[in-house]
Formats: sequence, structure tokens, C-alpha cells
Amino acid sequence: MPRFPIFFSIMAAIAMILASACVPNSEPQFADFDPANFDNPTDIDNAWMPMKPGMKWVQEGKAVEDGETISRRIDFIVTDLTKVIGGVRTVTAWIVDYTDGEVIEKELAFYAQDNDGNVWYLGEYPEEFENGQFVKASPWITGLEDARAGIKMRAEPKLAAPIVYQGWGPAVEWSDFGQVDQVGQETCVPVDCYKDVLVMAESSLGEENAFQLKHYARGVGEIKVGWRGADEVKEELELVDFSMLSSQQMEQTRADALEVEKHAYEVSGVYQQTSPVEYPAGTPAITVEITKAPQPDPMQAPASEIIIYAVDLPDSALSELDFYDDAASPGKKYISLPNNGDELDPPPENDPHLTFDVQVQSGIPYRCWIHMKVGMPKGRSTANLIFVQFSGAVDANNKTVLKPGSSSYLTARGSTTGWSWVGCDFADSDSLIYFQGGEVTVRLQAGAEGVGFDQLILSSTEFLAEPPSSPIVEK
Repeated sequence: MPRFPIFFSIMAAIAMILASACVPNSEPQFADFDPANFDNPTDIDNAWMPMKPGMKWVQEGKAVEDGETISRRIDFIVTDLTKVIGGVRTVTAWIVDYTDGEVIEKELAFYAQDNDGNVWYLGEYPEEFENGQFVKASPWITGLEDARAGIKMRAEPKLAAPIVYQGWGPAVEWSDFGQVDQVGQETCVPVDCYKDVLVMAESSLGEENAFQLKHYARGVGEIKVGWRGADEVKEELELVDFSMLSSQQMEQTRADALEVEKHAYEVSGVYQQTSPVEYPAGTPAITVEITKAPQPDPMQAPASEIIIYAVDLPDSALSELDFYDDAASPGKKYISLPNNGDELDPPPENDPHLTFDVQVQSGIPYRCWIHMKVGMPKGRSTANLIFVQFSGAVDANNKTVLKPGSSSYLTARGSTTGWSWVGCDFADSDSLIYFQGGEVTVRLQAGAEGVGFDQLILSSTEFLAEPPSSPIVEK
């Protein structure tokens, strides 16, 4: 039997350790989602995440909540219901989440597999419960409210592959991303011991150095959940049951899922814009009235001067922000947040923000101005800072910039207390913005508590060089 020198054996062992402990070290990316690349989207046979109707996983374990250890259980079932989302027919999963034996969440989740074998996540509808009573729903659905599909599991996951978003739901601050962390592991859980296990490190924006470690076995799927770093929840779960439902159990699961589906159309304006789940495929399982999302008039050219009044934005556009009264503002309203003296972070941190859509022209420069109300400084807050991002924005060299969720942004920094027009500026370059054209999403994020605004202007002509001289710009 040949013997290798000790030095080379040690070096090989070190290399294996490094390769099996890959920590996410770059910004997550959006994978290119193409509905035309889904010929058989409900046939999910990915080796690491198979999803056949009737499959059931039960995981049990513990977590930390308010400093106390709690028991956790998650039931995950693949139903025989499908739902068309973003032009793709998805498999509907039914998930029930328990804490200390009490149901705290019921969820419909939507998956599809592309022609390359990647499993995509196209949205979810979770309902939260407290003491058995419905509390709220926080859905995100691809194509609505700027939500985007993401890759949940690649066909061939590899170490050092790019970090990708597993979905994107900015309206509900859903920004999970994942990367291969370890391969070739052996993991034992109550159901069985598995070899060649894949471990994914998952996190989300705003959770610095906090990761869930999810273990996947070939032909089975997720078998264990652990944690690393600054994860305050410290959730640990193990697979205690992996089985196939009987026809009677499937019928009951379908009924449970449809009950939540019906309720979703009663309470969620977002979900009301989706087509109902189908059983069998092509036949709506329930009868509902679909609310169409507002569409821009294709015959109306985008304006060269885009003027947005805060008062015209819906409540749903705001996250941790609110409307305040000011007789000097259009409609006597502006948007702000209280000043508790705390410091806020720039993107990609997900601090208080709002989003809305506008129509822009391509190939022409725009300049951004914000009519800002600078508050009184308090503690670590200067009350004078707003960060700005746009989807579809490019610089003069046609390079993508300012994408929501990235670390690229414009900064509007007020200098004097009270109202004034403030430019949105790059840190070290020309502050003109270009767009690819069409509908884009504008994202304003508070950079300091106590700051407010009542107007935003994207100008390609009148205010391209200088800000408005009047406190209110007429539309």
C-alpha cells in the first residue's frame, strides 16, 4: 500500500477543511428568470430537492425566543395543487409551523423546476396566528410589488458558486439568499444516517454574519437545520418523518390548503391579483374574482419631468415610515419617521424605506431631487439623510447601478434644518442617471431617523442642472 509523505497528507487535509467551510463572502446576485425556460415546471426531480405530490417532511427541534428555549416543529407537504405565477405553473407546498405545540403559521409556497434542473422559488403566502387567531398575512408573489423569483436549489450545487437570491419580496422585506457551504458530509437524524450530504448556508439582508445551515440528502431533500454566527434564533431541526401521504391524507391536505387559499383572497390585496390554484392543472380549484394590477397606458409616453408627491403614495408603499401633517406640503402631508436618536445603515441594509413605480425614457439623463425636511439632530441621528435606488438604472457607460438591494445608491444629504431641495448624488462621480426605459422601481430609504420628504423629482430638462426655486413644483 503506497504511503504519501506526511507534509502532503497534512496539506490535503487542510485543503479539504477549507473547501468544506465556504462562508458567503460576496454580495448576492439575482439569477436570470426566463419563463420560457420552464417546459415541465411541476416535474421537480432535482436530486437535492425532489418534490413529488404527496411527499411529506416533518422536522422537530428547538429555537430561542426572547431568551427562552422553545420547541419547534415544521410540517412540509407537496400538494397536488398548482398555481400559475409569473407565467410559470408552480407546485404548491403546504407548510404548517408550530411553536411549543401551537400553530403559529400556515403557508402556501410555490416552486418550479426549469429546463436545467434548477428549483426556483416564486413566492409564498404565509398567515401568522396567535392563540389560534389569524393575525396577519405577508405574501410576496413574483411579478407583484417588485417581487422576483430566485433559485432555491441548483441542479448541480458547487462550492464557490455565486451567492444567489432565493427570492425577492421587498414589500415584506423578504431577501433570503444562499450558497453552498459544505459537500460530502455525513449527517445522522432520527429517520436515518445519510452520506454525501450537501450543506447550504442561508441568510438575508440585514442579518450580518448570521446563517442557517441546511443539510440536504440526495433523493430526500432537507434533513437538518443548524446555525452559525450571530443567529439570534439558533434554530435546530432534524427530520423525524419522511413519508408519502395516502389518498385520504392528500384529500385532507388539499382541503386545508384551499381553506387558506380562499382566505387569502379575502384579506390580501396582493394575492387578489393572482389566479387561483388549480386541481387538476388547468381547472381552478376555487372560484374567485381576480383584481388586475394597475398597468401603465402603453399609448402614453413617459414624461421628461417626473414629479411624485408623498401624499399620493399608498400606505402599502411604506415600510416603517408614516404620514405626518404639514400645511406647507402638497396635500398637507409628508413622509417621515420618529427620531429616537438611533443610527440607520445604508443599503443593502433594509432600514425604513418606501417603494413605488414610475415610467421613464431610455437613453436620456435624469437628475434626482428630493424636497427634504431636515429634523433636529438627536443622539446618533443627524435627521438629514435619504438613500435612493432605482431598478433599471445604468451609468453613462451602460453599467448597471443603483439596483434595489445592492450597495449602490445615491445620497441626498440636507444641510439646514427645515425644508429645502436636496440633490441625490453619487459619492464620487457625476450624479446624472440613465435608464433602460419603461417602468422602474424607485426605492427611498431613510439614512437617519427624523428625516422626511414630501416631493421627489426626476428631471431630464428643467431641473437637470439646478434644483427648483419653488418649495412646491406643480405637476
